[in-house]
Amino acid sequence: MAVDNDREFKKEVLRLAGPDVLTCMQCGTCSASCPTAHLMDNSIRKLIKLVLEGKKEEALRSNSVWLCTSCQLCTVRCPRGIRPKAVVGALREICEREGRRSNDQAYEDLFLQQIRDCGRVSETKLSGEYLLANPMSAVQAMELGLELAPRGKISIEKERVKRPGEVKKIFQELSK
Repeated sequence: MAVDNDREFKKEVLRLAGPDVLTCMQCGTCSASCPTAHLMDNSIRKLIKLVLEGKKEEALRSNSVWLCTSCQLCTVRCPRGIRPKAVVGALREICEREGRRSNDQAYEDLFLQQIRDCGRVSETKLSGEYLLANPMSAVQAMELGLELAPRGKISIEKERVKRPGEVKKIFQELSK
């Protein structure tokens, strides 16, 4: 039964991402090009390998699915013309369809709430709220803050968009 499920998973990813994924030679150019690769538990190359091997659970459990920034560097640099980002997108779609959520859903929820409330994100406020929701990330957040603050990359003032009503309309449309 699990073998059939794994085959169906592979077929579904190939349907969503394209059959060219089968030509992947596992060279690793996609992973070497990825700006968030150092944060990932499985590289883009490894995610493609998991798909080709039909390892559904391992692929869908990976936090890498949620860390992709959609920069497309992996796709631009692939020597075979494969679209590794499309594989990540397919995995994300399957996760969402199955009700699987990011390993760090608290961050995403806080991020979206700030957009709803203010129309944009305040890094300082987001960091503070996230630390309250996830105290285990305090050291990492402080290190990042110490690096960004002297460069003027963190703003403490409260920023708002000029037409917050338009942001509210966007969220209303999305919730239909």
